[in-house]
Amino acid sequence: MASVFIRTLAVYAALIAVMRFLGKRQIGEMQISELITAFLLSELASAPLTNAETPLATVLIPVVTLVCLEIIFSFLPTKISFFKSILDSKPSILIRSGKPDPREMMHMRMTMEDLICELHLAGYSTPDEIEYAILEPNGKLAFFAKSSKPAVQGIAHPVIIDGKISDYALTAAGKNKKWLLQELKKKKALQENVFLMTADDSGSTKIITRKELGK
Repeated sequence: MASVFIRTLAVYAALIAVMRFLGKRQIGEMQISELITAFLLSELASAPLTNAETPLATVLIPVVTLVCLEIIFSFLPTKISFFKSILDSKPSILIRSGKPDPREMMHMRMTMEDLICELHLAGYSTPDEIEYAILEPNGKLAFFAKSSKPAVQGIAHPVIIDGKISDYALTAAGKNKKWLLQELKKKKALQENVFLMTADDSGSTKIITRKELGK
C-alpha cells in the first residue's frame, strides 16, 4: 500500500513538472499536438500506477521524448509556414455582416442551433446583431457586434504575420496580393521586414515592423 502511495506521488509530481515546463493552456485552447501529448502523458502515467511491477524509470524515456517532440512541433510553425499549415488550423468566419455562412458552418460541423446557443451565451439574440463571428484556431468563438456608428470598419485582418502573407486573411478582407504589394510600396515597407500588417473592411491598413519591436 505504501509503495502505491509513493509511486502515485512520484508520477503526480513528475506530470506537474512536465505540464508547467510545457506551459499548457486550458483544454479548449490546446492545439492538436498539445492535446495528443496530454492524452499520451495520461496513458504513460497510468502504467506504473496500475501495475506495481512496471519500473518508474521505463516511463521516463517516453515522457522526455514527448516533451521534446512537443517543443519541436510548437517551434516549427513559427519558422516554417509549411508546418504551420499542417499543425495549425485557420480561423473560420461563421457570420459576416449579420448573415451566417452555411457552407463554413457545415465545414466546421456546427449547426444553426449550436451557433444560436453560442450567441445567447455571449449576450446576443440574433445573428443580425453581429458583424463577425469567428471560430478561432483554439476552438473558441469570437463575436464582433455591429457598430452604431455610420462608418463601420469591421475587424482588422492580419494579412502579413512575421513577414509571411496570409492568403486566408487577404480573402477575408476582400483583397488580393496585388493590392497588398501596392500598399507596402505606398508605405515604403518591405514584406520581410513587416512583423504584422492588418487591413480592415474599409481598406485601412496598419503596419508594425520588426524594427519597431527591436527584432
